[in-house]
Amino acid sequence: MPISSLEPSVEAATATEVLRRDGAVIIKNLAAPELIRSVSAELRDKFDADRGTEHSGFDGSLTLRCSASLLRAAPSAADLMDHNMLIAIADAILLPHCATYQLGSMTGIEIHPGEKAQPLHRDDSLYPIEISGLELQIGVMWALDDFTEENGGTRVVPNSHRFMRSWHLPDLSAWESTVMPSGSALFYLGSTWHGGGANNSTAPRAGLINTYSLGWLRQESNHYLELPSSTAMQFTPRQRALLGYTAHGCGDDSIGKYDGDDCPAWLDTPPEPAWRDERGQVGTAENVQAQSGD
Repeated sequence: MPISSLEPSVEAATATEVLRRDGAVIIKNLAAPELIRSVSAELRDKFDADRGTEHSGFDGSLTLRCSASLLRAAPSAADLMDHNMLIAIADAILLPHCATYQLGSMTGIEIHPGEKAQPLHRDDSLYPIEISGLELQIGVMWALDDFTEENGGTRVVPNSHRFMRSWHLPDLSAWESTVMPSGSALFYLGSTWHGGGANNSTAPRAGLINTYSLGWLRQESNHYLELPSSTAMQFTPRQRALLGYTAHGCGDDSIGKYDGDDCPAWLDTPPEPAWRDERGQVGTAENVQAQSGD
C-alpha cells in the first residue's frame, strides 16, 4: 500500500485521520524553499565534521549525522520544529494523553551513495511501556533534498502501528519508499516501523527528523544542556516550550516545575492555550468546591 501523499493545503484534521489510519502520511511542499535552503546550508559544516566518524551498523557507515546541539548549528531549523501544521497534528495525536508534549530528538541525516538500507524499527522502543491506542510519540521527517526510492527515501511499513511489539511483528517485507520533493514532510507514529533506505543513486540525500513525545516522558536528548537558557532565548516561546522550558501540567500535578527567577528562557505558563488545560486528579477549582460542598 503506497504512503498517502497530500497537498499542503490539506486540513490538519484530514492529515491526522490518514496518519491514524495508516501510521504515516506525506504532506508535499509543506516548507518554503528558502527555509529548506537555509537549514541545509547551516547543517553543512556539521555533516562535514561527521565524515570519518565510526557509526554503529544501525546508523550506517556511509551516513552523516548531526544531532547534538543541532539548533546551535542550524537555528533556522526551529521554524521546522514548530511548523503550524505539525503543531496541529501533534495536538490531535498527543494531547489526549498529556497536558503538553515536547521535542524528544532532532537529527540531521545525510545518506550517501552506496549506503545499505537501515534496519526497520520503531522510534518508541526507547520507552519500556506499550498501551494499545496510546501513542508515546510521533516523528516528522523533513526532506531537505528530493526523496526517491533510488536515493534512500525513508522506508515505511504502512499499518505496522497496529501491531503491539509485545505480541506480534508486522510483515516487515511490506515496506514502501517515501517519495516526496524537497520541502515535504513525512509524518509517522512512534509505533510505525520504518528505516532509512539504501542509496543506490550517485548523490547524497539529506533530511531532518524531529520526534515529539508526551510531556511526562523523559526527552531522548537533553535539550537544556545542549541549549542553555542564554541560547534558547533566541527562539520563540512556543519553541522554548517544545525544548522543555516549561512544566507539564498544572498545580499539584505539574512535572518538571521550576520556581527560580534566574532562567530567562523559562515559561511559567505554556504559550499555547491547548497546552494549559487543567487535567489534574481533582480537576479545576470549581470541581474542588463542588466536592467539598462549600
